Amino acid sequence: MKSIQQKIMLLTTVAIIMVAIVVGTSAVYNLIQVGEYDSAQILNLTCDKEAAAINRSLYDAEEAVSILADYAEERLFSVEKLAGDEGYRDSYTVQLGNIFANIAVNVPGTIAYFVVYNPAIIESDGGLYYVRDASARTFGYQEPIDIAKYEKEDKDFIAWWYEPLETGEPTWIDPFYDPVSEREIISFIIPLYAGDILIGEAGVDIDFSEIIENVKSVTCYETGYVCLADSTGRVFYNPHYEKNTPMSEMDVSEGLSFEAESNGEELSTYYLGKVQKQMAYKTLANGMRLIITAPTREINAVSNNLVRQVIVSTILVLFIFFFVTLMVSRRITEPLKELADVARKINEGELEVTFPKETKDEVGALTHVLEKMVHHLKHHIDDLNSLAFHDSLTGVKNKTAYDEAIAKLDEIEGDKEYGIVVMDANNLKKINDTYGHEKGNIYLKNACKLTCKVFKGSPVFRIGGDEFVVILQGADYENCYKLMRDFDVEAEKHNKATANDWEKINIAKGMVKYDPETDQNAEAVFKRADARMYVAKQKMKLAEIQ
Repeated sequence: MKSIQQKIMLLTTVAIIMVAIVVGTSAVYNLIQVGEYDSAQILNLTCDKEAAAINRSLYDAEEAVSILADYAEERLFSVEKLAGDEGYRDSYTVQLGNIFANIAVNVPGTIAYFVVYNPAIIESDGGLYYVRDASARTFGYQEPIDIAKYEKEDKDFIAWWYEPLETGEPTWIDPFYDPVSEREIISFIIPLYAGDILIGEAGVDIDFSEIIENVKSVTCYETGYVCLADSTGRVFYNPHYEKNTPMSEMDVSEGLSFEAESNGEELSTYYLGKVQKQMAYKTLANGMRLIITAPTREINAVSNNLVRQVIVSTILVLFIFFFVTLMVSRRITEPLKELADVARKINEGELEVTFPKETKDEVGALTHVLEKMVHHLKHHIDDLNSLAFHDSLTGVKNKTAYDEAIAKLDEIEGDKEYGIVVMDANNLKKINDTYGHEKGNIYLKNACKLTCKVFKGSPVFRIGGDEFVVILQGADYENCYKLMRDFDVEAEKHNKATANDWEKINIAKGMVKYDPETDQNAEAVFKRADARMYVAKQKMKLAEIQ
């Protein structure tokens, strides 16, 4: 016959084991979920960062050609004069060359810029074509390609001419080998029209090898890598496949697709051969997909290690509890009930719990261990929230927090009063390249401090390397125009009091208010503010050139 003490010991032991299993299982499950979420965030943020870096160069190229195209159409007297008056055509071409030279030299990676006239209206080989020389500092004149010498079917030589004409819009040309510069390039080309008449095309050639080198420099776990492809998966750069290799010739699992703009919040899982992998991808400004991929086992290595530690720790705690129960079963009955209640609350997600009074024995030690565990969990959750929603450099909220904020704005029903200010720190790359990234960080912090100071009643977000967003609300929304002027005044005062470029504040801004007649959501408000910012940025760049 078993004694009461044995029954209590058996009952207590079983209860402790059950609690440990429940808590341990819950902890393992939560760790796996948190680990997968963190891994997705890390890979997505890395992909966002690298895509933003490449897009800056691509946007600069688009802006340069767009400025030249606007200038060309504005300065054209008439198509007839351009076609029939050689003197006027030469003067017009020189004007285009001068402004293009001033713009293109400031576009990173540019190896050539050109204007080619339509041979259907201008029979001469007029136009301009400048190629960066070996020193990479100046551009030298080259004879423009005579379009009339080639047939449309000669895609190796003339595809860049016909592709923009087929779309009738500014077009990025896929990477191709350029025999003049002897490099792999990508081109951005805009057809030039006078009314409905095509007068020619203007464009820039970007060194694709520089983009590839930047992609190669990105590290991703132990064996992960970054690659470039089109929307069908056809390879532009991949360390394991030749260029133009279609996805059908790779040993990848079915269902993998790049049709969407990105993978979204969750990573895409697939098999390459027998290896399970996960990836994140983003669509670049020229339509390419920037893909970051790594084996799943490497991505989940940290969370798997934590799971193993939790399992081992749980087993260890079980043995300790069993020994304590065996030695002092009567003494620990009530404290164990209290501890079981606390453990149940922790398992339910309630971390604000009251522990039983500590005693100078094993039960007290167990209580202390659980208190430390809850304390560490609180700090860990706080740290995760801080990492997920705040920018580590400036301390303001980050892109993730911004996405959540605009999602909440879209959920509001009825009347809405808010505005969005998009800000871009000019010349950040120049400061980084000239003075180093530490000075570039100072430059960004100063811009952020002034933004927070002026718009102190509204949340400030850093959504890119040099881009900030303010969601105007309350008094800031009512006084938005005054605050925009105050910002300029404060920036001017600050700049007068500083001597170094990296200490100054040079911000292009665009602000709009939500308009229910035109804005379907907060993203539409952002796009309008972003467009205004880019107009302001263009004016500031033109002012610097002049």
